[in-house]
Amino acid sequence: MEKSSFTKKDTNIIKGCAIIFLMIHHCFRTSARYAGYDINFAPLNQQMVTYLAAFLKICVPMFVFLTAYGMTISLKNRNHTLDINGRQMVDYIKHRLFHLYTGWLFVFILCEIFCMAYSGLPLEVYGKSAKGVIYFLIEGLGMANLFGTPSIVGTWWYMSLAISLVIVIPILVKVYSKIGFVYLLLIFSILSRQLGLTDSSLVHWTPVVLLGILCADKNILEKMKNAQLIKKGYVGNKILKFFLGIVVIFALMVFRQSGVSSVLFEIKDGFIPFFIIYFLYEFICSVKYLNHLLGFIGKYAMNIFLIHTFIRATYFRAFIYGFQYAPLIVIVLLGISLAVAVVVEQLKKIFRYEKLCDRIKMKLNA
Repeated sequence: MEKSSFTKKDTNIIKGCAIIFLMIHHCFRTSARYAGYDINFAPLNQQMVTYLAAFLKICVPMFVFLTAYGMTISLKNRNHTLDINGRQMVDYIKHRLFHLYTGWLFVFILCEIFCMAYSGLPLEVYGKSAKGVIYFLIEGLGMANLFGTPSIVGTWWYMSLAISLVIVIPILVKVYSKIGFVYLLLIFSILSRQLGLTDSSLVHWTPVVLLGILCADKNILEKMKNAQLIKKGYVGNKILKFFLGIVVIFALMVFRQSGVSSVLFEIKDGFIPFFIIYFLYEFICSVKYLNHLLGFIGKYAMNIFLIHTFIRATYFRAFIYGFQYAPLIVIVLLGISLAVAVVVEQLKKIFRYEKLCDRIKMKLNA
């Protein structure tokens, strides 16, 4: 496995971009989101923004790719090989699940407390019977979407996928180390269709997981960034690659929004988000000041994701869409969500939450 040049800093920058994509997607993917509000979409029009917002659902497989990429690098650094044994796999899954849950549970509890105090929403959603307690616990485990039980906010469905990914990715890394990317993707594509499993979200985004593993193993992103298309020097190559990239992205956008893409989901939610990540890595990650801002946003991506729907839709919809101008709506929603996300991290420090988690981890490993 080659040493990766796609660093944690780059990952946070891409996460920052993906969070902005998420905001646009959630704010404007359908007119029902802003029904009753007079929205100004300048410099675009409503149809163009709706089309773009639908395309930007690629933020989800972008996060999946980054998860697979990061876990593959982590597995390699931890075990010095991708051909991990059963014990290494179990230990790593336990390690990742612990950190996933500690990040999730603090936000989950804060949101439940706020929603209960502000509107009594948890009682309304889960119910007041003993069954409601079970629903609450399933939600706390991040498995409401997996079990089809009530959730106080729809976007928390991703937690079920995140938990599944932590378990599945090390297994796929192991298989990848044995048979390689091409055979693994081919076997997966055939079996998923033969077994009728393509509607499963986990199956649907497995191709982008495999691409994340491949890129982490072979350093594909850095090789693409360093590729020379013409012998005209650094600037000439950058200009050519930028304009070619824009053309490819436009073509991929049209393809993804077509009916054909649902059949070829390996391209729709596999190659397309991978290419977007490459393009951002090549042309955004090195932009001074902008990369710092995006990296800061990406650092708090998980908290922003978990919190923003309460602000946009559950409680403060009129306030957010009241800003009227589409770009301003996204900026305000992002700004408030980021501010709340930062406060959440400060609360962790005040309550010494991370030290508590460290003590729990030490006892579990004892």
